[in-house]
Amino acid sequence: MGKFSMWLQRITYGRYGTDNLNKFLLTVSLICIVANVFIHSYALRLLTVLLLILVYCRMFSRNFPARARENERYLAMTNRFKRSNHSGSYSSGTGYGYGYGANTGYSGPRPKATKQKADPNYKILRCPACSGKLRVPKGVGKINITCPHCNLKFVKKV
Repeated sequence: MGKFSMWLQRITYGRYGTDNLNKFLLTVSLICIVANVFIHSYALRLLTVLLLILVYCRMFSRNFPARARENERYLAMTNRFKRSNHSGSYSSGTGYGYGYGANTGYSGPRPKATKQKADPNYKILRCPACSGKLRVPKGVGKINITCPHCNLKFVKKV
């Protein structure tokens, strides 16, 4: 088993690996496989094979920026649907709960929101994945931002 694991580590070193888009594509291909058991369709079988090829091509790719952009677009698209379905709920968006929200089980009174003074040296941005608030310095041009809530990396002009 030791030689196999070393061989697998060598093969996967420097490769992109899996992300949310790959997990979604694998789930869709699994659904297609189960559906093909009952339907016996050549088109469904072909779709399953193509999806699996796409997943493995993405996993073993060395083009990190392109794969990250694809995943970022997927996350932005799915978050748009998530936000539109839960527009009335108060939640941090992470599902882990920070004391208040739908997923925490706490139903006590919420603290009053205090308005902070706007700092002229900073700008408040929203993370495209989790919609968390991020404070970034103004006037520095294009910057690489890593969201502290979901660890998504993206570039924004400030």
